[in-house]
Amino acid sequence: MSSPKGLDITGIILAGGKSRRMGEDKGLKLHKGKPFIAHILNALESITDKILIITNNPSYTIFDYPCISDIIPDLGPVGGIYTGLTNTKTKHNLVLSCDVPFVNQMVLDKLISAYEPNFDVITFQDIPLITLYNQSVINTFLESISKKRLSLRKTLSTLKVKSIPIEDTIAPYLKNINTPQQYKQATQWN
Repeated sequence: MSSPKGLDITGIILAGGKSRRMGEDKGLKLHKGKPFIAHILNALESITDKILIITNNPSYTIFDYPCISDIIPDLGPVGGIYTGLTNTKTKHNLVLSCDVPFVNQMVLDKLISAYEPNFDVITFQDIPLITLYNQSVINTFLESISKKRLSLRKTLSTLKVKSIPIEDTIAPYLKNINTPQQYKQATQWN
């Protein structure tokens, strides 16, 4: 297992959301008989064995990776990313939300291959929750929290971000599932 460009990477899965629109924990919803998070772990395990799950739900402990509660609860992705960056031991951190069950190694390789050291963040255009973060941005996230600027997009707007265009070949693998309607449609996708 190795990442493109030979980066030492920690995978951070955000599974601490309230799932208000779905009505139940999205990361534990089933796709092809396995929880969403199992598919995400499979993709991450192709590039790293360092994985953290940011969650308050003890059900995630069955996946045998460290489960870490938000340092400051109820701050959404900004708080989850801050918690992940606080607990990582690597400079490079691949953050994924728990509702992207179609993500695969090809997607992660494409993201990591776009790495350039003069950027704080490498992300797909308009997909802020499949993103490579430099650990050094932790202070920007802390500042966002202290200023109650909890929009991830607003926090990213203060950083040096490389945004990768989404090619048709990878677009289907970037879909996130947030609602029962999207979930119903997703059960028909491959």
